[in-house]
Amino acid sequence: MTETNDQLIQAKTLIKQFYNSTTDSRLQAPLLKAYKRLEAGTDISDLAAHASSAVNYIRNTEGLTFSDDQENWWRELRNIGSAAILYHDPKNNLLDLSEK
Repeated sequence: MTETNDQLIQAKTLIKQFYNSTTDSRLQAPLLKAYKRLEAGTDISDLAAHASSAVNYIRNTEGLTFSDDQENWWRELRNIGSAAILYHDPKNNLLDLSEK
């Protein structure tokens, strides 16, 4: 249970940091939705995978550039995500999971 609570705190912190680091509503919308869903009790690893996928999809389709901090937060959130979802991402837009 402690590990789950630690992951919840980490995911919420990453989402909040990313949200507060941008004024782009295209990025803020899925991040806010993800944060609210975490507070409602959604599975952490599934949500982290979906949120990181959504943010990366927006980055790729809109040609956005992340700051170094945003890139790190995105990677950390992605790494919390469920491998089953990440490897079968329907948008096929996540980077190789072996990246560090």
